Amino acid sequence: MTKINNERIIGFDMDGVLVDHTAMRLKLAAEHGWKLAPEQTPAEIFNAIIPEPVLENLKHALYSDPEVSLLAPLMPGAKAALEEIKKRGIPYVLISKRKNPEAATNLLKARGLWPDYFNEKNAFFVVGSEGKNPKAVELGVTHYVDDEIGILEKLPDVEHKFLFDHLGVFDGVDSYKRVTSWPELMKHLV
Repeated sequence: MTKINNERIIGFDMDGVLVDHTAMRLKLAAEHGWKLAPEQTPAEIFNAIIPEPVLENLKHALYSDPEVSLLAPLMPGAKAALEEIKKRGIPYVLISKRKNPEAATNLLKARGLWPDYFNEKNAFFVVGSEGKNPKAVELGVTHYVDDEIGILEKLPDVEHKFLFDHLGVFDGVDSYKRVTSWPELMKHLV
């Protein structure tokens, strides 16, 4: 990937940044006896509340079961923001730790993001959270957006890190630039 536009290449996580799993996490948790509030659905909080093996079953449904995984909507403003980034010629990539890339691309297709915004040339699926930093380095990513603090901590080689906190649950986090919406994020990216 070639750096242009002030030497900037933007990296995006998929789940929790492009795609909103809030409603489905609430529904699946309730089906398993857990009454959660939306503020308990960001991945790091949700994963700490729901015990194994229930958590693995819910993750499988969210990310691999086509009857469930294809229901997730885009985050408000995500598609318009990607259109603006693309229009300005700013290079961008998707780096996801999704275990099932086929299910991920099917969801991106269903939401109109594949192949117009993401495709085989700029969408990458890595093994575990540790796989994101080497891929970001390989691609020259200078700005990365994720919804998990733990992931951002594992990106020491990315200069600009943004915590996407659409539910406003990580208010006291000062380690990263916290944004609560795509319009707010765009003020920092373009």
